[in-house]
Amino acid sequence: MCHRSINYVAEMMEKKFGIPWIKVNFIGSEATAKSLRKIAQYYGEQELIDKVEAVIAEEMPDVEKALAEVRPRTEGKRAMLFVGGSRAHHYQELFKELGMTSVSAGYEFAHRDDYEGRHVLPHLKVDADSRNIEELEVSADPERYRPRKSPEAMESLTKQGVRFKDYEGMMPDMCEQTLVIDDISQYETEQLIDLWKPDIFCAGIKEKYTVQKFGIPLKQLHSYDYGGPYAGFKGAVNFYKEIDRMVNSKIWTYLKAPWQKDPELAATYAWE
Repeated sequence: MCHRSINYVAEMMEKKFGIPWIKVNFIGSEATAKSLRKIAQYYGEQELIDKVEAVIAEEMPDVEKALAEVRPRTEGKRAMLFVGGSRAHHYQELFKELGMTSVSAGYEFAHRDDYEGRHVLPHLKVDADSRNIEELEVSADPERYRPRKSPEAMESLTKQGVRFKDYEGMMPDMCEQTLVIDDISQYETEQLIDLWKPDIFCAGIKEKYTVQKFGIPLKQLHSYDYGGPYAGFKGAVNFYKEIDRMVNSKIWTYLKAPWQKDPELAATYAWE
């Protein structure tokens, strides 16, 4: 389900059926390990906790080996991400593992809580756009509401560090002086590329050819059309190799856009 709506749907399911929810992320090896541990901690079964640790111990050596090979070639390079869903946020985990800096990121259909975290929700004011959308009132189902954990168990997990129905947003994970731009325009894209000269630009298919004409590789993250998958431990290895290949390929330095070859346009009137 789309990141834009999943938090709201999860909250409705909790209110209606008593199903608690936690936020997980399987993009990036460290994020994957953290999410698996969080899930095992919620269930509290030692057998599951041990299996999770066994899986992490089995998978991480291959991840660390691939990263040790690739990172010397990607360290210090810059990325920009303007992708839907939570990709502009969570793929920064993978770039961080590669030693790359995400200098700018943003969404197209985001709400404030996607950027700043869900703690801003109580302070949001209803605007004209919100009034065009039907407000949904959700209450406990009289027959199917069944809390999965007792209040005492939920409180105990909270004290252990499990954060329920929470999302910190993208901005807290970004470095100082990086740019967060919502619903970026084509003009803004071109200006940013000219100003920052990123080593890779992550977006969708509609931005692909414009960005490549600037001599910059574009990684489409809306789908796995050129590679992948990138989720989980093996997905992280796939991503390391793919980004290494793209940011270190010399072909982009040879590419010249039409306006760079012949910037002056000449034309005549048809009737002359």
